[in-house]
Amino acid sequence: MRTFAYAGGSLLLGETTYLMGVLNVTPDSFFDGGRYFSPDLAAARAAALQNEGAHIVDLGVCSTRPGGEVIGEEEELRRLEEVFDRVRAAVSVPLSVDTFRPAAAAYVLRRGANIVNDVSGVVSPQMAALVKEYHAGWVITHTGPEGAKTADEYDYPGGVTAHVQAFFDSALEQTLRLGIPPEHICLDPGFGFAKNVAQNLVLLTSMKTLDTGGAALLAALSRKRFVGAISGENDPENRLPGTLAANVAAVEQGADILRVHDVNAHRPVILAADRIYR
Repeated sequence: MRTFAYAGGSLLLGETTYLMGVLNVTPDSFFDGGRYFSPDLAAARAAALQNEGAHIVDLGVCSTRPGGEVIGEEEELRRLEEVFDRVRAAVSVPLSVDTFRPAAAAYVLRRGANIVNDVSGVVSPQMAALVKEYHAGWVITHTGPEGAKTADEYDYPGGVTAHVQAFFDSALEQTLRLGIPPEHICLDPGFGFAKNVAQNLVLLTSMKTLDTGGAALLAALSRKRFVGAISGENDPENRLPGTLAANVAAVEQGADILRVHDVNAHRPVILAADRIYR
């Protein structure tokens, strides 16, 4: 029996695909930047995501889109201080925080966050110490080799899937050595991070070959440029149908958790996909 454990609870894996609802409290995220950039709007949106059926709410105050400007640690902490407590009080489901900084992770874990969603692509001993101390869940993302920050930048010798598998193997070895068992780890193949359209498509259609060593597997495809490329939609506003199709494919390929902006639209589609594929 596989589980994804986080501070205060766990999710049973294998029978249900879980929806992680995206809450970007940023002015510049590629799809919903600026929409919830206040404590009142952020708390209301968090509650709405839970009511729509999100199993996890993922709060981010620093845009991590490839090629985007990354705010400093002081500004990230300031934004978290403004909104975190309000968001935490607005939901009863597990709360994930999208950050790669140990200082930000320490702040939110002390105040009741359950999961750290870390897109650094690095297994940091400092982050590991926090995850271990708080018994948190830790999402670890493949972001490509050092210096490859945007799509079309890197040609993976041996293929992108093999490179992601090697990263997963290394991440699991390092986290276990740091005292964190696989049930506290969720691995993300990093769609859109240092991968072009062809590489993303290969990865999406070969996810079931990835060995996660018992850890959970997350797919974050929602409204991304890759989805636009395969669906013919340049505008992120028009990428929901393509996102739904891509996420059904991810379910068929064994994803345990889907990170999505549109929980309400996904709920019946993924319920049906679970009945078909699980």
